[in-house]
Amino acid sequence: MSFYKRRIVPLVVFFSWSETRLILIVAIVIGLLGGMGAVVFRWLIGGLKEIFFGPGENLLELAWNLPWWQRVAIPTVGGLVLAPFIKYFSRETKGHGVPEVMESLVMCAGRINPRTMVTRALASAITIASGGSVGREGPIVQIGSAMGSTVGQFLKASESRMRTLVGCGAAAGMAATFNAPIGGALFAVEVILGDFGLAQITPIIISSVSATAISRHFLGNHPAFMVPPTSLVSYYEFFFYAALGLCAGALSWLFVTVLYGSEDLFERIRLPVWFKPTLGGLFVGIIAVWFPHIYGTGYETIGLALNAQFPIVILFALAFVKLLATSITIGSGGSGGIFAPALFQGAMLGGFVGSLFNLAFPELTASYGSYALAGMGAMIAGTMHAPITVILVIFELTGDYSIILPVMTCSIISTLVAYKLLGGQSIYTRKLFRKGIDIYRGKDLNILRGLKVGDVMVKAPETVNENTPLARLIPKALTNPHSSFIQVDSEGRMTGLIPLQKILAVMRDENLRDILVAQDIASFEYPVLNVDESLDEVIRKFGESEIEEVPVVDPANARIPIGVLRHNDVIQAYRNAVIRQDVGGFVADRLIRDQSVKDVDLLDGYRMIETEAPRQFFGKTIRELKISEIYGVQVILIRKSARAGGPDEIAGEQMNFVPRGCDIIEPGDWLVLVGKTDSLNRFPKP
Repeated sequence: MSFYKRRIVPLVVFFSWSETRLILIVAIVIGLLGGMGAVVFRWLIGGLKEIFFGPGENLLELAWNLPWWQRVAIPTVGGLVLAPFIKYFSRETKGHGVPEVMESLVMCAGRINPRTMVTRALASAITIASGGSVGREGPIVQIGSAMGSTVGQFLKASESRMRTLVGCGAAAGMAATFNAPIGGALFAVEVILGDFGLAQITPIIISSVSATAISRHFLGNHPAFMVPPTSLVSYYEFFFYAALGLCAGALSWLFVTVLYGSEDLFERIRLPVWFKPTLGGLFVGIIAVWFPHIYGTGYETIGLALNAQFPIVILFALAFVKLLATSITIGSGGSGGIFAPALFQGAMLGGFVGSLFNLAFPELTASYGSYALAGMGAMIAGTMHAPITVILVIFELTGDYSIILPVMTCSIISTLVAYKLLGGQSIYTRKLFRKGIDIYRGKDLNILRGLKVGDVMVKAPETVNENTPLARLIPKALTNPHSSFIQVDSEGRMTGLIPLQKILAVMRDENLRDILVAQDIASFEYPVLNVDESLDEVIRKFGESEIEEVPVVDPANARIPIGVLRHNDVIQAYRNAVIRQDVGGFVADRLIRDQSVKDVDLLDGYRMIETEAPRQFFGKTIRELKISEIYGVQVILIRKSARAGGPDEIAGEQMNFVPRGCDIIEPGDWLVLVGKTDSLNRFPKP
């Protein structure tokens, strides 16, 4: 039997026989790639650290031996080296990584640019190695997720499968970082996906285990922290751990608030964006003159706290100094995660609270190292709102069940307190919420956020002068389709709103018809909309008032009406968007299977054509182009050619995508359009 019959045919039959088998094999591949990515990233940080600080493993010891001016200069220079990345790849490098992965799942069906793996790795390695006060976990999660997404794009995975593959990459990165396969898998499921379904969790666990095996092979089989034996001296300590949970929840709120406050502050500073990391590095360097503990991930300092090596005053100070340094690093544009800084703050807070209770009740409490460990879990649970992940990670780090009950107590209480103080937002979802993305309320709300008032409003508002007699207003009310009139003065400025109900209420009294004028029945308290507002905000305003039509004003002059938005138009716009999305996805799926289709007649005078993207579209997103609004056609599929020498290159093959608002049109792209013949003929030619 030939090699083809003996090897290739069984392999093809194996893959085609069961999609489950294929996804499990793909999960192993992603786990190996993610684990290797984490290892290379760790090596990259180590190599750059030697350039900035000199040879040596312990960053804290290296920093103590430096003169004060070098402690200031090194992170400043690191920010300067980072500047080109911020200038040219700002979206891919700034921030702490995990929110960007979550955003890609919600807004871009899990598609992550493969370039992210390189730019994020370099930018984060420079930030951490030069003393930036951030962690490596967030970047590793983003790198692993990008690997999972790249594999999914290569295999043309569906949106649901793409989510699973991105989760596999995230789990691989987290597991390889902490040598904790169970914790890595739960992190991906609880934080990234929020889906505990068997179809999702099985391949994620396999990826997590595969990545851990790679990490242990290259980096050794040892935990991230060397934790001394822990103990529970008395059951009274549960009250002390509960108090620690309350404190950790409050500190979690403070961390999230200061972090995003720092981003807003640096956003307001009138300096070039690429220069701000240098300024942030300077501030961090100044802090490090007195507290070099805040450099990098701070793992060495965490280890000292776990072994009860710090006096109580230093523990208290380091918790807040680290909070400030991390907020400055990320707020100024530095690249790195918040997982390690949260662990750092939790260890210091736990050590401080444990020391206080140890001084007050020495016979009832263990060493403050146990409280430092519980504080680490409580702080992560409070910031991420992921207590299940925290409990399992701590168990994998220590291998000691005796500390699990205190950790559970701290973590649950911290999560409840932080959840209340932060309005239900975690440190990750807060960033998305600030951008108008609510992952908890899902597809419906995000569809509304993608629609603007200017896209739906009626652009010819019905206006009446404030001195218009009621006798003239009644005939207009009976024949006009609008449910309200906008009252204006002699200069066209809006002075009130006249609902149809008020006209109907007084029209029965003939004596009032010749006496009353428009301003006598006008309402002077009513909502007003701007053309750039999203429809999710509009729905809230409709709910707060009983008005069926809301005026839309000119952005340049808030008193000049330019249109009205009707409640029914909002509902219809939402319904049309959902239908377009569902039908577009169905048609696109058919087209992927038959790429020879170029021009198809549909129902009711509609056609579907495939055309090369016009030159003037290059470099712009679908959202920016407003193709549906301007040309009256719908883009239901984008075909992207494989790039020569690129990671996706396959001879004669194209990548097919159902379009999202964030997709960028590039040279060589082909667009599949649906619309009426006249509209398609007006569409720009390539």
